[in-house]
Amino acid sequence: MDMKQDLAQIRRIYNAISLHYVDGLTQAQIAERTGQSHSTVNRMIRQGHELGMVEISIRSPFQDHLALERELAEVSGLREVVIEATTSDNAEAVLSRVGIAAADLLISKVKPGQSICISGGKGVTACVAGLRNAQTIRDVTVIPATGLVQGKHYTDVNHAAATMAEAFGAHAVQMLSPMFAETEEQHAMITGMRSVSRVIDQARNADIAVVGIGGLRARATSYFDLHRDMPEEEADLMASGAVAELLAHVLDARGRLTDYARNRLLVAISPEDLGRIPVSIGVAAGRDKAEAICAVVRGGYINTLVTDEITARDVLAELIRKV
Repeated sequence: MDMKQDLAQIRRIYNAISLHYVDGLTQAQIAERTGQSHSTVNRMIRQGHELGMVEISIRSPFQDHLALERELAEVSGLREVVIEATTSDNAEAVLSRVGIAAADLLISKVKPGQSICISGGKGVTACVAGLRNAQTIRDVTVIPATGLVQGKHYTDVNHAAATMAEAFGAHAVQMLSPMFAETEEQHAMITGMRSVSRVIDQARNADIAVVGIGGLRARATSYFDLHRDMPEEEADLMASGAVAELLAHVLDARGRLTDYARNRLLVAISPEDLGRIPVSIGVAAGRDKAEAICAVVRGGYINTLVTDEITARDVLAELIRKV
């Protein structure tokens, strides 16, 4: 085949792929329009691919949104980031949508025979509320990762665990301990009780964790609802360098445990325990959580984050600024 014949053939191939991919015609319609057989049209379209004349680009209406997820995952070192659009100025509405996104993610992760440990808090409560459409998953166990504080539904981790278990048709373990001991001696006694230590060990060995992240400096956390002496201790709390709360542990901006006294009285798995769980999902929404999310990320305690878009952009900016 000489050059003129080659050029003519290239034109026919180009015409065929343009009619197919640009004008949206089927191969049968192209054959009818060009007077060629269906097999010839099929062959020319295939040749167009082989010659590199076809470049398929996939665009999503949420292209920027998805790019933000990828960028934040890359900068933070997180394995996965799920970002829900911030479509409201109402903080509760935003948290509800983030909770549904976290629930959808959890449903996609959990498998028969696995265990899930959870904290209390509003973020986890929103995730649990988003599980309304969950299907029964065989032999799943839901385990509290902390002691509990009764009085509010979002601080009662036993209630959250039971509600999540009900959504999956699963079994919930109950934690028979308050969140805080009154003294270090009492803490040693409580955590030494078999009924408590067994639950903590189960939580440490969970397959999946779902935890909230609290912002202490912005008071964007249920931590201030956890014990009655909080008003008197708030000055000591802030003096310790407190920025974030994770599993009721108080962390500084670098994600390290502070010397705040109640960190030593807490009945819970540790942030380091959380970091060893294969899938550790942090759920948080609102710009006042950005600093705390950064602290938890720096500590390496979670590998998955579910948040809203505005918060995600603040977290990304802060992490880049500190690099």
